[in-house]
Amino acid sequence: MFALSRFHRVALSLFLGFGICWLFVLLLSQSQQVEAVNAMMPTVSGLDTAVSPQVTAVISTLNILVDDFEPQPIQGDPTYFYNRLGGDRGALSNLPEDVKLDYGTGRVTATINSGTWGGMWIGLNHLEREDMPINFSAILPNAINATHQVQITGLTIEVVDSNITSGSGHLKLELKNGGNVNWVATSTLTGGPQTIAFSLPPMTDMTTLIWLLNQVNPNDFIVIDRITLTATSPITDVAEQAFTWSYGMLLNNWDTNTGLTRDRANFPSGVFDAVQATGSLAASTAVARQLGIVSQQDAISIVNKISDTLLLDVPRYKGIWPHFVEITPTNNITIAENTEWSSVDTVIAALGLLEAQTALGLDTSGTISMLQDIDWAALVLPTGISHGYGYDKTLLTSTWDTFGGESWLMGWIYAAATGEIAPLAYPDTPTANGSGFIDELAWLFAPPPCGRDVWDAHWPPYLRQAILKQINFFPTEEPDSCFAQLGLFGLSAAEAPDPSAVIPSNIYQPFGVGGQFTPPVTGTTLLGAPVVAPHYSAMVALYRPQESRAMWSWLIDNDLFTPLNNVESLMFPADAVSCSADEVVWNELKGSWNLALQTLGWGRYLAREQGEAPILWQAMQNNDFLANGYDLVAHQCVYLPYIGR
Repeated sequence: MFALSRFHRVALSLFLGFGICWLFVLLLSQSQQVEAVNAMMPTVSGLDTAVSPQVTAVISTLNILVDDFEPQPIQGDPTYFYNRLGGDRGALSNLPEDVKLDYGTGRVTATINSGTWGGMWIGLNHLEREDMPINFSAILPNAINATHQVQITGLTIEVVDSNITSGSGHLKLELKNGGNVNWVATSTLTGGPQTIAFSLPPMTDMTTLIWLLNQVNPNDFIVIDRITLTATSPITDVAEQAFTWSYGMLLNNWDTNTGLTRDRANFPSGVFDAVQATGSLAASTAVARQLGIVSQQDAISIVNKISDTLLLDVPRYKGIWPHFVEITPTNNITIAENTEWSSVDTVIAALGLLEAQTALGLDTSGTISMLQDIDWAALVLPTGISHGYGYDKTLLTSTWDTFGGESWLMGWIYAAATGEIAPLAYPDTPTANGSGFIDELAWLFAPPPCGRDVWDAHWPPYLRQAILKQINFFPTEEPDSCFAQLGLFGLSAAEAPDPSAVIPSNIYQPFGVGGQFTPPVTGTTLLGAPVVAPHYSAMVALYRPQESRAMWSWLIDNDLFTPLNNVESLMFPADAVSCSADEVVWNELKGSWNLALQTLGWGRYLAREQGEAPILWQAMQNNDFLANGYDLVAHQCVYLPYIGR
């Protein structure tokens, strides 16, 4: 296999926001609760907080993209190693020199140099060497209930051209589980464009798809531009699809043996695992349990494993965890080389775990003790709470010092652990640069304060303005853009849609609408066209359901977001003429952090759709440690009468 390029995510002090304070009331019956929830959601000019008509992608049949060969090599790499599922790929032949693969833009050519056969192997789930199968009869992780599962029923290969000089030469296809061939088929090649499609019988575990020219002569070739799987799904509601498939991809990034979540699907487990994503998976699992997508037993099993790993196995320095960890050859967990001991990632991971434990009725004492045992005094600097410690354990002088979700989370947990209020050098709105995810980050775990918080920040009007600025940004600033025409929105921190177009250090970008310290970062300066990150629209679905549903309907209807495909970011190139999905440039990264954000965002919305308060909000009020800290920083101002505080 090939060596991996590693992109270290940069810790950003980025903030933005949106929203509105809103109520949930605890009533006796489900019908009363739904009525009360709708009645108590205030109607605010410019914000659609009423339940919107459902915009659904009514599809029982899905097209899951295996590869379209569009992404190009990261600068400095010889080739692009990955397919659109987050697996890897490579040449397959008797001898390495027997076949040559040429990757164009949107196609791959396999030419036989010697021998009688050759082609390509494609990993269907993570890296091929990890040997992790996907169950074709239920492709989402096992913990997800059968009522939400997806079955693969077909395989299609789009051939652009071919030249076969042997009368018996043909295209051979195999589906394998490790070394076992479970399905095989052949097709005659016509020498020009053709679509080769197969219906697949019910099958279970598969790790690899193989296609190759067989019984051919030297210089014979084939050009392929697209490989897709056909699948069927019982879910037709867009919001439910978005939550279930996002959660499925996030859970699939989790290692059941180590209890850690890999940073991204195409990184091997144990090489660069993300602590904050691991804790957020625990929180997401509690949400999935509330929505009936996983069982109580499975949810408890997942959260307990995460708890054991984080509390017992992950190292701490002065009480805080690393941002990224790796597994040593002796199976110990250690900080990943040249990364930091991160205060905010510690808080996010521990908060997600603590609320999941509370929601599931598990023991929370270990997590609370861990947060109380942090050396908070060492972290508090005059401007705010330090970002943590460098790899060499030197205190970082950068602080969480600016209005926004990350600073609020840090202040909340600091208050819960110490009973004190952290300094905040820049408490006034807006956030640092208007990067969208930070607006809703804190409110995935707790309701926003109903008025001014302890730092005198007035959240309700800011939240209203911030979400409207995001939704109206392209219609106002770039009315002729495809985003404005299609209603796509969300400037939020993400990897670039075309990582090959920038130097590796610029792949991860703080896209945003502009804030206290920077102007808007749309991607146009860097990439020649603006960018949208879909996770933001998921995070605001609670407040703008119609716009968020419409956007994700577009993603699903155009086969961009599927049970096995995620969209980290997308753009229409400057020369796009029709705003067709065929013109979209998109990054297929299944990054655990952004998957967690969109999972929690859609989960919060779906809880309200079924007439319930979000389970993580309920967990906050049911946990005295969290509730007391919240009261300190929110000035006991919670727009949630049912919690009785």
